[in-house]
Amino acid sequence: MISFVLLTWNRKKFAEELLRSFYQNISNAHEYEFLIIDNGSKDGTAEILKQAQIKDTSVHVYFNKKNKGLPQYKRLMRLAKGDYIIIIDDDIIQFPKNFDDILIKSIQAAKDFGFIALDVIQNEYTNGAKPDQSLYKDIKAGDYILSEGPAGGWCAVLRKADFDKIKFYFYIHIVNMRYSHDGVITKLLRQKMKLRQGVLKGIKCFHACGPYYAKQYGYLEQDIMKYRKSNLKKFVQMYESYIDKKS
Repeated sequence: MISFVLLTWNRKKFAEELLRSFYQNISNAHEYEFLIIDNGSKDGTAEILKQAQIKDTSVHVYFNKKNKGLPQYKRLMRLAKGDYIIIIDDDIIQFPKNFDDILIKSIQAAKDFGFIALDVIQNEYTNGAKPDQSLYKDIKAGDYILSEGPAGGWCAVLRKADFDKIKFYFYIHIVNMRYSHDGVITKLLRQKMKLRQGVLKGIKCFHACGPYYAKQYGYLEQDIMKYRKSNLKKFVQMYESYIDKKS
């Protein structure tokens, strides 16, 4: 079984596109649970998720009265019961066809990898949060090419059995905007289990991150507030530079 995990807050427009693409592109080759925490949304996101839960009994939504931040990923990971956990960021708006089956088969083939992410669409407006290509080295794994290197949690798979071996360290670790859930997990898998990480080369999701899409979807002010609260001045300046830009 697969456990999909998603943490979201005030992302109604993203949630609509994410769920639409999820159901259009999931392979249905695996039993799954879809675990979602809504972090106190006030913009209609909660209503979208309630409808998803009614339509699909595999969807389980947990509603917080207020935003409890990224540490809620610890709760999600505790709830996950699947043999594989697929982490999905709430600003994914398009998945590749059969993405779940591809992720599972790739990590089954790559025994020495503990964390594998989909590749991301990159254009003039976003790099999809993927670092420079010079940081990656291509490796054949079964029917797939893995680019070994930084693998963000935009849409990524790990084995539940591997996570269970590092979960103690994960649960006591600080998780916030500076020490993200995926960064902590990949670091622990590498340090404690010598497992590698990478990206599925050429199999791309659309991770609509960055100030351009934040503005297009109406989340610019919200994201500026988020980064300002975390004292991430570089991101605050980058996002503020888009306030007066024309679409």
